[in-house]
Amino acid sequence: MALRGTLADFGLPDIFQLVGHQQKTGVLLLKDREIEVRISFVEGNVVKAEQSSRDRSELLGSLLVRGGVVTAAQLDAALATQQRTLRRLGDILIEMGVADRPTIKDFARLQTTETIYRLFMWRKGTYEFTAAPVDYDEQSYEPIRAENLLMEGFRMVDEWPSVRKVVPSSRCSFVVLKELPPQQADDSGNEDLLAGMHEAFSEESAEVPAPPPREVGAAERRVFPLVTPARTVQDIIDLSRLGEF
Repeated sequence: MALRGTLADFGLPDIFQLVGHQQKTGVLLLKDREIEVRISFVEGNVVKAEQSSRDRSELLGSLLVRGGVVTAAQLDAALATQQRTLRRLGDILIEMGVADRPTIKDFARLQTTETIYRLFMWRKGTYEFTAAPVDYDEQSYEPIRAENLLMEGFRMVDEWPSVRKVVPSSRCSFVVLKELPPQQADDSGNEDLLAGMHEAFSEESAEVPAPPPREVGAAERRVFPLVTPARTVQDIIDLSRLGEF
């Protein structure tokens, strides 16, 4: 299947739907000026996303350092070994005993999804899909359904304006005003971080009766303990390992 054109005529969601629905294997190349992103598909599932001229902060090693998995010194040692042996960074860190396979896999997935989600903000550029066998590290990369990426991508585009009203910059910080309610038996699956945003930051009078406590999800409970005045929003993003959104 040869598929090429401009994103103005055939958007990223349309491409993902087509490739996913037809369960195609190959590489989707997207270009916007000097930026190139290659997304590898296997049977309609995303297995890897690579960006040219990727910022150093977005490299796997940097993500692991900022996420508190390895130290800068450990990363430097691993990179030196990688330069000599040309082995995969994840394999070296595992051999050093400073990271395990599930953690490397989680961060590889995070790097892939973050690269793809940024593409949903593109309004121009070109695309070309080439059907061909795809070779990828199955130990480090887990296939992701194209439909799942589409759903989250649509949600991000729709809700980013609401997020930006409360979190205008990744350099700002927050102070805990009230502790979370105890975890309920049935709230562990609630991942909607925005559900209580209006209530939490409402400027309405304190005399108005407070609504009943809402359910608090697992993602919220992971983020909440990380909130301190000493940490910026970017610090919390890195340590929570949940991604920017």
